[in-house]
Amino acid sequence: MIPQIRFVALAALAVLGAASLTGCGASTDAGASSSVGERRAAAQRLIDVVHDVNPRARSGRINATIDLNITGSPRFGGPTQITANGVFDLPDGASVPDLDLDVSLARGDRLIGGSLVVADATGYIKLGNSGYKLPAAISRALVAPASAAKNGLTKTAAMFYVNPQNWQRNAQLVGDATVAGERVQKITGEVDPNAAVLDLARLTQFLTRIGVTQALGLPTKLGPKLRAALVRSVTLAEGAVWIGKDDHVLRKAYLRGRGVVAPRDRDLLFGATGATLQATINISEVGEPQEISAPAALGRYADLRLSLAALAEAAHR
Repeated sequence: MIPQIRFVALAALAVLGAASLTGCGASTDAGASSSVGERRAAAQRLIDVVHDVNPRARSGRINATIDLNITGSPRFGGPTQITANGVFDLPDGASVPDLDLDVSLARGDRLIGGSLVVADATGYIKLGNSGYKLPAAISRALVAPASAAKNGLTKTAAMFYVNPQNWQRNAQLVGDATVAGERVQKITGEVDPNAAVLDLARLTQFLTRIGVTQALGLPTKLGPKLRAALVRSVTLAEGAVWIGKDDHVLRKAYLRGRGVVAPRDRDLLFGATGATLQATINISEVGEPQEISAPAALGRYADLRLSLAALAEAAHR
């Protein structure tokens, strides 16, 4: 059961990270014919507006594919594909969006999947037809950051302790295009690995609270040495996003990254020598109401914890 939980979180992080260059903001006339400074200023205006109130970004469907290939690691090496498909909806008057995200992971001949649900500010793990309600303290930790954000999309990001507005650097508005019949504005840019890894550390801290990191034999926290090794390994982190020109809502995002691990860092990073990442995210059904509810059949959270403990013991043998 635990791999499902972990990959829900990892996929969400990848989805939100790929959207880190986005804005849902006002249109601008800056384009490919403008100066670099003008294009960067225009992109920053869009990025700033993404954090403001935007009723048109209250709901939508996320469809993502993430391809990760790690080399050198006996435990995690080889190609892995993660897919995520789900909906979010910010009810009228609510400070926390509802969320239902299905995630699957394919690696070799293995395929696993599960769901993360947030309904009425309460979190659930759903496996098949059974759900597991998170304890109140953990649900509060999950949803607390959403209250400071201002629309459904940014609140959804905040629930995963991800602050993508801080990840972008050298973003530029490069012109207009069309995505799925929608007129869009395209922004390209780089991802700051220091900021992204700090957010990953916050997510790791949350996953440790529910026992996921222990069950997988992963670090229970990303301390300064591990964060520094991750940052040093990044050789490429860039992406592009396409934002609706009329409704100013994200329609598509693309991210690619590459890393080479120095010999001195390989023990810290599970023996990995390098990795590549590509992610494509599409947002559809923008502004359409989404029906999201808590799982009907609930198992005991204590049973989930027992499974976590058993997996943790196996991971350390």
